[in-house]
Amino acid sequence: MRQGRPHSQTMCQLRRRIPLVLVLPVLLMGTGAVAQQVYQPPGANLTFGDVTHGMRALSASSNPAAAAADRARESDRAKSGTAPSVAAGVEYGNIQELWDFYDEFSQAFAKSDSDENIGGPGQLPGDKPDDGIDLGQIWDLLDPDIEAELQSIARQAATKAAALALIRTEGYGKAWVAADVPVVFKNERLGGTWTLHMHWSGTARAFGLVDDIEFSPEEARAAINDWFETDVASRPRILPIGDQIRLAIDELGNVSFSLENDSLLLSQASQLAALSVGYGRPLWSGGAGTLFGGAKAHLYSMRLSRYAVRFGDITDSEELFDEIRDADFESDVRAGVDLGVLWVARNYQLGAQLRNINEPDFSFPDVSVPIRDEELLQRLSRDRTYTMDRQLKLEASLFTSDRRWSFHLAGDADSATDAVGNEYQWLTASAGYNGGGFWVPGVRFGYRKNLAGTEKEYASIGTTLFRYVNLDIASALDTSRIDGQKLPESFMVSLGFQVSW
Repeated sequence: MRQGRPHSQTMCQLRRRIPLVLVLPVLLMGTGAVAQQVYQPPGANLTFGDVTHGMRALSASSNPAAAAADRARESDRAKSGTAPSVAAGVEYGNIQELWDFYDEFSQAFAKSDSDENIGGPGQLPGDKPDDGIDLGQIWDLLDPDIEAELQSIARQAATKAAALALIRTEGYGKAWVAADVPVVFKNERLGGTWTLHMHWSGTARAFGLVDDIEFSPEEARAAINDWFETDVASRPRILPIGDQIRLAIDELGNVSFSLENDSLLLSQASQLAALSVGYGRPLWSGGAGTLFGGAKAHLYSMRLSRYAVRFGDITDSEELFDEIRDADFESDVRAGVDLGVLWVARNYQLGAQLRNINEPDFSFPDVSVPIRDEELLQRLSRDRTYTMDRQLKLEASLFTSDRRWSFHLAGDADSATDAVGNEYQWLTASAGYNGGGFWVPGVRFGYRKNLAGTEKEYASIGTTLFRYVNLDIASALDTSRIDGQKLPESFMVSLGFQVSW
C-alpha cells in the first residue's frame, strides 16, 4: 500500500481565531438576566477577602452580623449608606485557543450515526472527513511486519488520551459578571440594624467531558495480523482495533485513524437575581468586646441553561457560540437563609458565617446528545441539579490602635460548587491602609488561593479614590499564551462607590 496524503488543512487557516474567554461574557449579557454571587465578594472585598474589614462605614461583608458591628463602631455618627459595585472576571485553562483546539482535535473522533438527529451550527457531522485523521505522514506502508504500524497506532492513541487528560483538567473557559447594591439603614428596628441587598450576577463555562480511550496492544496486533492473513481482494476497508479505535484503508492505500468515543463539549450558564433582607444586633457585651449576631434571608430567581455536543460532531466550534447563546433556560425561584456571628474587640475581631443553611436547589434543562457511555450519561443526569452547598466561612482581623492599618485572614472551612460546576474553597490574606486623605485615602493588598477545584492563586490590589470610589483588580499568578501574548489565566476587576446619608 502507498503512503496516504494528509487531509486538507485550509479550514483551520480560514476560520476566525476567537479565544473562548472573549466569547463567554457575551453569552452572559445576551439575555439580560444574571446569577448568584458564588465566586468573589464585591467591591473592596475583592482584595480584602470576605471579611468585615472595618476600614469604611460599610464593610459590605456577606457576614449577616457585619452591618450591626459597623453601625456600632460609628456610634452617634451612624448613617444610612450603600456601596454599589460592578465586577467582572474571566478564567481559562492552559489551552491557547480552545475553539480551534476543539476543531482540530475533533477530526479524530467518529461522527454520530447517520440516523441520529444531529445538526446545527458548528456540529454538522456530514461535513467531517469520513475516516478521521490521515496516518500517511507517520505510517509508511502496511506490511506483514506489523510492529511499526502497531507503534504508530499506539502513539496516536496515547496522543489523543493525553489530549483528553488535558481537556479534563485544563480545557475550559469561564466568565462572570456581577453587580451588588447593599444598603444599611441607620435607624434601629426591633433593637437591631436592618439591611437590604440586591445582587445580580452571571457565570458561564464551557468544558470537556471525557470518555477515556481504551487501547490494547494485544488486540491491535491480532486485528492487524488477521487483516494481513485475509485474501487481498477480501480485505475490509474498515479495520476495528478494539472497541474504540478504527482504521480506514481506501483503494489507494491511504490509512486513516478515528475514534469511536463519546467525549463531548458541555456549556453551562447560570443567571440569577437575588433580593436579601438582613438583621443584626449585639448579643452580649463586656469589657473585652462585643458579640454580634445576624441573619439574612434571600429570595433567589435563577435561570439555568446548558448545551452539549460530541467531539465527533464538531465541525466549527466557533459557530456553536450562537447555538449555545440561544439555548433554552429553565427558571426556578427559591429561598435561602444565612447566619453569622462576629466578636469585636478593641484591636481585633473574629467572625463566622454559615451560608445556605437550607441548601436550595435548582434544575438545569435536560440535554439530548447521542452518546452511549453510561458514566457520561450518569454525569449529565447528575449535573442537571445544582444545589447551593451549605458552607462555613471564617474570618479574623487585626487593627492598629488608630485603625489606619488592618490585617485580615479569611477562609472557607469546606468546599462548595458553583452553578456551572466549579469547585471553590477560598483562603485569603490581606492588609490595608486608611490614611483619611481625599485623593487616595486608602490602599490595600491581598493574596487569595482556591484550595479546591482549579487551585489557582491570585494577587490583588485596590485603592479608594476621592473617599467614595473603590477600584480593585486581581490577577492569577499562572499565565498562558494566547495569540502569542503571555496573559494571566484569570483576571478580575471591581469598581464600586460608597455613599451615606
